[in-house]
Amino acid sequence: MQSHKPPQNSVIVSGFGSAVVDVLMMASQPIALQKKNLIEHQTIQIGGVIPTALVVLSRLGIATELHSLVGRDTFGNILLALLKKEHVGLETVIQKSGMKTPLSCVTIHKDNGQRTSFYTTGAFAKATDRKLVASLNPHTQFLIADGHNNQLTHEIIQKARSQRTFAIVDLGNAKPGIENLAHEADAIVIPKAYWGTLNEHNPKAIIKKFLTQGPSLVVLTMEEKGCLVGTKQSIFHQPSYSVSAVDTNGAGDVFCGTFMYGLTQSWELSKTARFACAAAARSCSIFGKDQKIPRSEEEVHTFIKSHALLQ
Repeated sequence: MQSHKPPQNSVIVSGFGSAVVDVLMMASQPIALQKKNLIEHQTIQIGGVIPTALVVLSRLGIATELHSLVGRDTFGNILLALLKKEHVGLETVIQKSGMKTPLSCVTIHKDNGQRTSFYTTGAFAKATDRKLVASLNPHTQFLIADGHNNQLTHEIIQKARSQRTFAIVDLGNAKPGIENLAHEADAIVIPKAYWGTLNEHNPKAIIKKFLTQGPSLVVLTMEEKGCLVGTKQSIFHQPSYSVSAVDTNGAGDVFCGTFMYGLTQSWELSKTARFACAAAARSCSIFGKDQKIPRSEEEVHTFIKSHALLQ
């Protein structure tokens, strides 16, 4: 089945972040160092929260564009070909000679879907080319960024806000200076990989703290426990759904993309959170991003009707 090509007059979402090639493998035994490890299944796919979120949006009919830096190498060519197939706008991607495209090798344990990753960061984190910022579409309604390049993310958020583009930052893992970006964004997504490193471990207290620092919307992802969503008016919990986990890699990326989709549709936050948690849970039951990323709203709504909420 081919991805749905977004219409030219649809809402535009711009993404700024690291673009990665994932080599995904499934193993029936835990990975053992200094030994050969037998792999049962493998695939090459798009990696990185921002490119994956844009693919989610593109499949759901939203026009997207990616601002990133990749190498003029084999992996860079593979990545751009995969993104082009998904109709993600690539005019704002810089392909640079002499740079190595970031690579992530991910093994999934067959029995529980848990992952082990080995990865490189590439040159994106240290990039200084301000063309990545200057090329932000003036008509973009939403910007989503990952903060891997602190300085340029700061600059593109400032540009977005100057043109009244709603700016969202996925904090990802804890990184130097990332908390400053959280203060500048209109909304932030805080994965457990980040908030688990904080001194404060009470999810509601974490949300309340960040809401005093700038963002009007804070989303805390809690893996199998769903998510916590907070605004200055209210904080609520959205449980996840019961599935048999096959591949947990990329679940947070799918969550981010589908939550963004709800925002583009001006849904109530409760509906948006339910949709995103369902899409993320569904993704855990499927191997590989090509199959786990939904191709329509209906796929997610059908999942919601047929699966129980975790209590």
